[in-house]
Amino acid sequence: MALFGQEIYRLVKIGLTELSESQQSGKTPNNPLSETHFFSAWVTKALKSHRFERCVVVSLTAWQRQARTQGVNAGLKQQFLAIERTYRTILDHEDLCQPVVNNQLEQLLAQLETADWSVITDLAVGRKLTVKSTGQSSLVICNTQIDSVFDASGQLTKPLSLYVRGDSQGLIDYCHQHQLLLHKMTDYKSAVKYHGQYIVYPLNNGKDLPCFVSEVL
Repeated sequence: MALFGQEIYRLVKIGLTELSESQQSGKTPNNPLSETHFFSAWVTKALKSHRFERCVVVSLTAWQRQARTQGVNAGLKQQFLAIERTYRTILDHEDLCQPVVNNQLEQLLAQLETADWSVITDLAVGRKLTVKSTGQSSLVICNTQIDSVFDASGQLTKPLSLYVRGDSQGLIDYCHQHQLLLHKMTDYKSAVKYHGQYIVYPLNNGKDLPCFVSEVL
C-alpha cells in the first residue's frame, strides 16, 4: 500500500511539471486565473481516471471543491508549491519516506532550548495538564509517551504528540530542519491547557497533509 507522504509528493511534482509544460506550449497563460482553471481541470481528471493511489483521494476531492467554490482564491498552485517545498528535503533521494529516530527529537529539543523556548518533557500529560508560562513559547511532551513510542533501535513506531503554545510556525520550521513533519490536531484546546496539539508520525507519514514549512527558512 502506498504511503501518503510519498504519493502526495509524487502528485504535486507531476501537477507542477504538467502546468509548466502547458504554459511553455502556450496552452495555459501564465496568470493566477488560468493556473486555477488548469488545476481545477487537472484535479478533476485525476480523480475520474484514478491516476493516483487511494490515500490521496481525500486531498484531491478537497482541492476540487476549493477550486469550484473559491476560484482563484483557492490558490491551488501555491498549495502544490508549499507541499513540494515541505516534503523536498524530508524524503530521500528516491522520494521515499525515511524512519524518524529519537536523535532527531533530541536535537530539536536542544535547539528549542537554545532559542529560549520552554521545553517540558518530565511531566505526564493527563486529562488536563496546566503548565506555568513566563511568556515564552512552550513545548510539552508527555514523559511516559516518549518512553513508549521509540523501539530499542531508537526508531519511532507510534505517533508522538507535541503540545505547543506560542510560535507554532516557528516550531514547524524548527522541526523541518530536523526532518520532522508536524500534523496539527488542534490550534488551542488540548490535554495541556492553552496549548495546541501536533503529532509526529512514524516515517513522517500521516493520513493527510502536514503543516507547511515557511517559504523562506
